[in-house]
Amino acid sequence: MGDNRKMELPLYSNKLNVKKFENLLSNNDQGYKFFWLEAIMELIPNGNDLFTFEDVINEMIVGAWKTVTHYHLRLGHTVNGNAENFLEHAIRLLYENAKTELKNKVPSRDRLLYLIGKYNDVLEADKIHLTDYVPYRLIKPFMDKEGKAYIDSKNYGRFIAYLNAFTKIDNEFFYDIVEADSSLKRRIHINEEWREFMMQNYAVIMGWIRYNKAIFIQDRNPGVPGIMYKIAPETEERRKSLENVRILWKMTYELTGKPLYEIYTGNTLNIDSFDLDHFVPRSYISNDEIWNLTPMSKRLNSSKNNKLPEKFYIKRFVEYNYYLYSLVFANSNQAQADVLMKQFHKCENQHLNAVWASEKLYIPGLDQEKFGNVLEENLGLVYDSAKLQEYEMWVI
Repeated sequence: MGDNRKMELPLYSNKLNVKKFENLLSNNDQGYKFFWLEAIMELIPNGNDLFTFEDVINEMIVGAWKTVTHYHLRLGHTVNGNAENFLEHAIRLLYENAKTELKNKVPSRDRLLYLIGKYNDVLEADKIHLTDYVPYRLIKPFMDKEGKAYIDSKNYGRFIAYLNAFTKIDNEFFYDIVEADSSLKRRIHINEEWREFMMQNYAVIMGWIRYNKAIFIQDRNPGVPGIMYKIAPETEERRKSLENVRILWKMTYELTGKPLYEIYTGNTLNIDSFDLDHFVPRSYISNDEIWNLTPMSKRLNSSKNNKLPEKFYIKRFVEYNYYLYSLVFANSNQAQADVLMKQFHKCENQHLNAVWASEKLYIPGLDQEKFGNVLEENLGLVYDSAKLQEYEMWVI
């Protein structure tokens, strides 16, 4: 039975069998096909129609790097805590070996490719495993019974001979494979008409791959929020979306004269240059909800980066957020409350979407105990879930 959540490819061609191309992503137990095809799509705009298996695998590592190391998502099953998925295992190996060179940042593509080359000996076994089936099984939909039998028997010499003969009589075939003296040096040659089709429909095909990949990853990471946002490239609008919340906190100082401070150190903050920290990392929660934000210095926020604070900070976090709540919802100075409520309403659309927060937390009439109970319970659930996802703990 098919998965009715999967997106069909909304394209048509008079010359090419698009339905066969769409079936490239079927039977995807480990998710390799998503990353293999996506890697090919990343390589072909550079004028390439011929590249080695290793070129594609290196691009797969680059493409899946943030998914595994930044968002802490699983690509496949684990045994005794170790990844059984060869792509995920290779990424985790590279991360451990190159940790001191990464400086807690998401590296650029060029930097990652350099590190892949530097630690290639460590990654080679996983890379070779990835060549065993993925390049051949991806193109199964284009083959007859004889070609499929060669894949299942791992008789790659016969398979490549079959494939080369097939492409001479049927140029609709997606790609053929050029033999070499090692599996990693075998090369993929993209059919010219398919390459033109892929370039003309690049955005649609990439969107189709990423949507279906997100469904696959969500199934392997049940309970993790915002998978689709983690797969999709982040937009400039999302990166700048904290400004209204920052203004709200800044207004509390302007109206009361009380400086802002960090819950982690107790230090007061420069009102013109503070950051907003996601208590549970944004990479896990995938949103900018106001109930997960607190003022913080830029220096300390950079240090915390993508890590979880110790759990005892939740009580300090809740207390400081009640301070903000009380100024907006329970302020004896009505003029101040009106000004802050007007700014709070500007935050609601982007920063208050959780039903429990809008219906049970940010409502009039809560005292500190009731507010604290609601926020601590719900934030604690998200915190515990992130910890189970193996987020690193932050030490000041």
